[in-house]
Amino acid sequence: MRLDIRHLDLVLTIAGEGSLRRAAARLHLTQPAVTAQLKRIEQHLGGELFVRLPDGVVPTPAGTVFVRDATRIRADLENLTRITRRALHADAAAPVRVGGVPAQHFSLLIRALGALLPERGTTSRTVRRTDTVTALLASGQLDVAVMRRFPGTPVTLPPGVEHRVLLTEPIFIGVSLKHRLSDAGQIALDDLADENWVMPHADDSGMNDYIADTCRRTGFEQRVTHLTDEAHVAFALTAADDAVCVLYPLGNARESLATLTLRGNPLFRDIVLAWRSDSEVTAVADALCAHIARGYLALVEADGVYAQWWRRGGAEFAAP
Repeated sequence: MRLDIRHLDLVLTIAGEGSLRRAAARLHLTQPAVTAQLKRIEQHLGGELFVRLPDGVVPTPAGTVFVRDATRIRADLENLTRITRRALHADAAAPVRVGGVPAQHFSLLIRALGALLPERGTTSRTVRRTDTVTALLASGQLDVAVMRRFPGTPVTLPPGVEHRVLLTEPIFIGVSLKHRLSDAGQIALDDLADENWVMPHADDSGMNDYIADTCRRTGFEQRVTHLTDEAHVAFALTAADDAVCVLYPLGNARESLATLTLRGNPLFRDIVLAWRSDSEVTAVADALCAHIARGYLALVEADGVYAQWWRRGGAEFAAP
């Protein structure tokens, strides 16, 4: 014999009614049939679940445990039924929900989904904090997300979420056009030992600690004098205050700055694509990554500094 949902229903009905006679009426069975089924269940378990009284039954201590856990199991099964029915009857045209950091790959991902799943459409939101993105993926509020990963700060993804590293992206340096290094093109990180830095506020990505630690290992303490999360403010402060700032290799509105690459690529981040394995993204993941890669390469070729870095060995560095 194996316990199944019918046995749980029988025991729960007896417990709820407090009487074999009333339970039989509720289940549309005869009382002898209910009594016989209960005895088989108790024999299978190895003990009584109910104490028989003249006016009804009450659960034994073991019966109380059985009723408690059977109630939970039945609720879980009912919830499973609801979830599955909702999934089976969901609108096939429901949009793919996209989230993540506002990197170039974010817009490339939306464009790629439009090409590969044109009937679905997309909705999107940018989210800077890693823990928020992973929570939204875990809860099903996002289907797919672009995430960043800095050395020393791993990204822990919830169960049911797959991922792939799209590329390793270098971090460049921005300086004023009047800065002493503005025409250098490529510098060593320790050339910035005496500089003031403009940085974003620290968050759970670990970027600030990573850059500070890398500077320290290079032989100097990073001196951060300005904190801002707004790129246009960071660029203005860098241009006006003879400071330096970190630059991702692709971006707009940087005409007031000179872009410097770093010898040996000591600063970088991984761009990670993460998606729920129960979403339609799983079926097109390979094509999606290839589409994003082609779009990214087109952006590289259109950017003079990045294209030069890419051809000078950067492509091998960036390859996932």
